Order: sequence, then C-alpha cells, then structure tokens
Amino acid sequence: MNCLYNNKNGTEILLDYGAGTLDAERAAALEQHAAECSDCRALLAAQRYVWNALDEVGAPEVSPDFDARLYARIAREDANPSWKRSVETWFRGFAPGGISWKPVMACGAAAAVLAVGLMVRMPQLHESASQVRTESHSEAVHTDAVRTEVMNAEQVEVSLDDLEILTPPVASAEKM
Repeated sequence: MNCLYNNKNGTEILLDYGAGTLDAERAAALEQHAAECSDCRALLAAQRYVWNALDEVGAPEVSPDFDARLYARIAREDANPSWKRSVETWFRGFAPGGISWKPVMACGAAAAVLAVGLMVRMPQLHESASQVRTESHSEAVHTDAVRTEVMNAEQVEVSLDDLEILTPPVASAEKM
C-alpha cells in the first residue's frame, strides 16, 4: 500500500478506515503499512481518537412533551392569517438559496453611513472651495516650486483659439 500522504485518495481511505467502511483487504494493507510508517500510524491514531470521541457523544434526551409543543406551534402558525405569514416569510427570507436580508441590511447601513459622512463633510468642502475662489480669483498663486494660475473657462477657450490661429497649417503628404 502507498503512504496516505502520497496517495491522491489518502483522505478518503483514512475516513473510510475510521468509519469502518473500508473493505477488509485494504484495511489490512493499511494497518500493515502503518506498522512501518510513523506518519500514517499517527494519522490512524488521530482518526481512531476522533471516532471514539464521536461514539461517546450521545444525543440529548427529548423532553416528554416535545411532540405536544411541536404540534401546538404548528397549529398556532396555521391559525395566523395568510397576510401575516407572507410578511413573516418576507422578513425571514425566502426558501433556502433565496434572498437573505442580512446583506441587504449591511449595504443599507453602509450607504447610510456614507450619506451622513457626505452631509457632514459637504459644508466644509463648500467653505474651502469658496475661500480658494475668493483668495485666488484670477490672481497668480506663487509657491517656491510651482506657479499656478486660476483662470475661468472663457479665458482658456480664447487662448486655445489664439494658438490655433497662430499655428501654421500642416502640409499634408498628398500636396507634396
């Protein structure tokens, strides 16, 4: 038998061995290999420990009135009007694989936080923009490294038109 680490089905073989569903011939080959391989021996010991622990865990006792409480709850649910059941189903989410409200609520909360943040920040942005406009409206702003000028759109358009008039037309290759 190949080592469980080198076998592509090693995990399946180990689980089948632990569950006791591995055929006798392969189980014997695995035990023989584990006697020689310390890694596989450790895996089998860990698997036996897990299965023994699972065997020791018992199912909790069902209360004597479980059936009566279950049927009473079913009757209460059936007694609710259909509109109420529809609303409850809507807010609980649909069938498995359907819409869950948790992501929707998370996105809504994130959008609300963003909206509040923008509303709080907007007055500050407007104040700083108006200060920039009043301080540097059509004046040159000088710094040590960069010289920038604030211009309005009409000035830029006129400057581009003037440049277009001053540049000579480029002769195309066909005229040459």
